[in-house]
Amino acid sequence: MTLIQRIILATLFIIPIFAIGFFLMQGDEEPFIVEQTAGQTNLPAVSNTDTLPPNHPDPQAQVHAMIAEMEQKIAQNQHEFKDILLLARSYMMTKDYPKAAATYEKALVIEPDSIDVLLPLADVLAVIDQGKLTGRSFDLLEKVLAIDPNVPMALWLMGNAEIQLERPEKAAEYWTTLYHIFPEGSENQMKVGQQLEEIGKAPAPSSASAQSSTPKSASAQASDQAIHITLDIAPEAQEKLKGTTVFIYAKSQTGMPMPIAAKKFPGEQLTSSITITEADELMPNRKLKDIAQINVGIKISKQSDVDNKAELFRAEQALPDSRKVNLVVQF
Repeated sequence: MTLIQRIILATLFIIPIFAIGFFLMQGDEEPFIVEQTAGQTNLPAVSNTDTLPPNHPDPQAQVHAMIAEMEQKIAQNQHEFKDILLLARSYMMTKDYPKAAATYEKALVIEPDSIDVLLPLADVLAVIDQGKLTGRSFDLLEKVLAIDPNVPMALWLMGNAEIQLERPEKAAEYWTTLYHIFPEGSENQMKVGQQLEEIGKAPAPSSASAQSSTPKSASAQASDQAIHITLDIAPEAQEKLKGTTVFIYAKSQTGMPMPIAAKKFPGEQLTSSITITEADELMPNRKLKDIAQINVGIKISKQSDVDNKAELFRAEQALPDSRKVNLVVQF
């Protein structure tokens, strides 16, 4: 496994990619987060070694070792742009916010219009500024929304920034837009609705035409992009699934190795039919609908272990036009 792959494995399924720090500053134990969250992973926190078995490698020490290796690679100018992003995200995971900010600043020089840089940089600067989103973070978030006015996390954070500036009317504009982006009745929509109610700007009920047309359009789009996966699990493999962690993922055949969308299951809960949709996308500006060539894969590992030696089985297959894939699981 390459250095980049190890860092992706150590970070991707342990922490949310964006808006980690801001919510830690606010003390919100169940924050609104569009990306996949630590609570959804069932993996232990990186800093928690109390429950590790004897002689088990310390995950935190592993991550710090990977960070040191990546720092050396970048210092020797033997890196690509995605390496800088991975290093910045690793700093966020270890709560080294000044280094995360400095690394995102380097990335911003290279890609000044990248949402993958602008959004987390706004987040980490807010952490360093004691949770304030009204300084440079505000300008960065404005730029994100100028590039794409429908980035959920940017809309959420801008609403918080406007509340800090005592401009509830402006906050309501951002949050109302966000409210209507989410599926009708979804948990995220309800949480945004609650925030709007708290500032006296409860969203108006959708009209009958909106209820009949908008959700249908969104549903049709999600259906078009859905990836349907069937698993042929050999009997001997079925017996070995207990105590494992299974990732089902879709990734681009070219470009960044990070999955575009993924689902995670305890091995004993793995079923023979799985669907990946836009709801499983991991980053706000990497969409299944934008990727022409996709590989679909399954990875089975020893539970709660991020080391390469934990991998028990992996298989990938190119996604055909039918968007239906059959994977054989045998190990």
